[in-house]
Amino acid sequence: MTRIVLIIFVLALNCNVFASNQISNLVAPVSYFVNHVKQLNNLKNNLNKYRQASVIGTSGIGKTQLIRTYAYENKNQYHLTWFLDCNLDINQEFIKLAKQLNQETNANLSEDPKLVQKEISNYLSSRDKWLLVFDNLKIGENKKVKEFVEWQHNGHVIFASQDKETLPYTIKLTVFDKKDTTILAANLLENKNDVKFLVEDFGNYPIIITQGAQLLNQIKGLNKEVYMKKIHQSADKIRLNIEEAINELKPTSINLLAKIALLNNQRFSKNLLKIITNHPEMLDDDIYQLSKFALILNIDSDEDNLVFEMHDVIAQKILELSGNNNKLYLEEIVIKLTNFSPATVVKSHLFRKEKTVKENLEVIARNIERYNIDTNKTIRLNLQLTTMYVNSLDLYNAQKLIDWFNQNEEKGKFKLWLMNNDEKAIYSEYLAIIGGYYRRLANYTTAVHYYIKAKEIFANVTGYQAFKSNLLLCLGKSYLALGQLKEAEKNIKTSEQMFNEGLVDKTDIGLLYFAKARLLFMQGKYHESLEQTNNTINVFKENGIKSDDLYFTGPYMLKAEILNILQNYQESRNQLKQVHDIHKTSKKEDHEIFARIYTQIAKNEFGLENIDKALEYIKKAIEIFLTDNQRNPKEAEYLNDPDLAASYVVQGNIYFFQNNFNQAIESYKKAQIIYFYLYRENSKNVAQVSYLYKQGAKVSCKAKDLYSYKAFGMPQVKEFGVDHPNTISMIEYCKQYDMDLWAED
Repeated sequence: MTRIVLIIFVLALNCNVFASNQISNLVAPVSYFVNHVKQLNNLKNNLNKYRQASVIGTSGIGKTQLIRTYAYENKNQYHLTWFLDCNLDINQEFIKLAKQLNQETNANLSEDPKLVQKEISNYLSSRDKWLLVFDNLKIGENKKVKEFVEWQHNGHVIFASQDKETLPYTIKLTVFDKKDTTILAANLLENKNDVKFLVEDFGNYPIIITQGAQLLNQIKGLNKEVYMKKIHQSADKIRLNIEEAINELKPTSINLLAKIALLNNQRFSKNLLKIITNHPEMLDDDIYQLSKFALILNIDSDEDNLVFEMHDVIAQKILELSGNNNKLYLEEIVIKLTNFSPATVVKSHLFRKEKTVKENLEVIARNIERYNIDTNKTIRLNLQLTTMYVNSLDLYNAQKLIDWFNQNEEKGKFKLWLMNNDEKAIYSEYLAIIGGYYRRLANYTTAVHYYIKAKEIFANVTGYQAFKSNLLLCLGKSYLALGQLKEAEKNIKTSEQMFNEGLVDKTDIGLLYFAKARLLFMQGKYHESLEQTNNTINVFKENGIKSDDLYFTGPYMLKAEILNILQNYQESRNQLKQVHDIHKTSKKEDHEIFARIYTQIAKNEFGLENIDKALEYIKKAIEIFLTDNQRNPKEAEYLNDPDLAASYVVQGNIYFFQNNFNQAIESYKKAQIIYFYLYRENSKNVAQVSYLYKQGAKVSCKAKDLYSYKAFGMPQVKEFGVDHPNTISMIEYCKQYDMDLWAED
């Protein structure tokens, strides 16, 4: 019953409204918004005349509601309406907008925090019928939006700030007059006899009137004379009202209220509250209690996971009231969040993708710095954020948190001998995700270093079987990338044994299937690898991962590559389109994922004998790889990027087909050099190296280039043997051109 009442209540308070054919994150204004007709007209006039307007006023005076009212009343005027919360990292706010534009319009905007603001500025500058709102600017914070104040554009921009400095075309929001206060009070109060009391004894701020009305509505038998006396004597009526409301709350509601003030108060979900509350069984009632006193408002009425906001001024007053307890509440939030993180890798991934989780983790991290939380607790939250950034290929933000870890490591903040079991596990997981970061940069040697260090520590940790298993698989895949197939297979088999013994939940078995698929691929067992790749994809989907999740990048790419090798070009093309569609909404075309995709498209076009298209795609792929300074540093003595090597092999095949022998040999040699430094004595384990040797030898024979024939042919014989199918094929082919591998130069 409480749940039904709660839903009805929050629906009555507010809802989230989107125009069906528009891009918008507009939240409808509260139903009891009153007057400000003059300011609304000024806002509209300034936007029409100058394309910019600034709404200025103290916190709690109604700036956001005024702007929401304008945006809601004029929503049909705009194709895009987007509010950016300047209380959060503004780059991350722009990334949310970039994601939406990419998904809805295929805008191909960068989601790199260093580039996203400029890219969106350029994108919107030539367009009209859009509205951006920079909301929640505090005193002294207008510098955050300086470049947008000076921006030349054809849309509309609104700034909402407590500070008018440097902002254009300001509209000052003043307190309500008696008439407006009366209307608002009458709208809110159940007992209209209380209107006079509310109007005469409260300050004329909407937030104070709203709070006072809710107290009068909800506290039956309230001694109005005592309350009135307190109001007269109080210099901070908002704080007084919050204190009065708190006096009516249960301890569970009070505790939850204090914790909410430490979250992203602009947007937090019911599922998140369920994690941080001490009494999840009381959550529906606690939300109802906080809502009825207007301490929180519902802004997204998805019944499965309601989303709420808390006004800035309320959050600030609650933080003041909590005082020294804020640090304790924050530590409790961190521990609850990190303890809740599911015990399987896949479920943890799904948890981090839930709505409001990412921005709340980021705000909590910021508050951790503010309240100087102990490093051993901070590492728990930063682990979640780092994992989230690495898995989404946001290496810019991942690097910052890796730097934080390394700096604290150098300062001796992590004392392994003093850590308990859980602390060792968290520390080990952090080392492992740093390994994941380097693996995504194709720096496999460094990745292995971190994985091994994590593995050594995990050996003395009880429990955490899912993460131990995943660590073994990640280490195995890194060994594969270095051609160390025996080491890779050993780690993969150990993980498989853990699954067989029931130590790891089968939710994560797709991770095992994918590691086995990679191993089989490196061994040249393409049909078996395809089977394991399909198993991976099917299991991920069965466990709730959507088909357009970034988690599918590896399996989709491997499947496309195998299908190309097996000459199933149409199915490979369909798979490549799927993985391309996943990434085109979030990354620019110079991202390394597109180089990998273009390499496979080039192989696809080559197989279909569309030679010009194939050459065009492979050149684009190589250009992207070479300009990616993280993967292939310009100052490096040699490169060891296996994806770049694979691209050179495809390029060599195309030139070989065109009888451009010198260019083909040059491409194959570039691949050979990369493989040499990457695999070294392990080249003999890698099927793709043997294929390169065979192709390089064949084109050298056709070109009558004995020197190059030996450069490719001799390593093939030495590393793979005279009985290897590629060796036999190579020698038979070269006999046609009277080329003898053992002839004297």
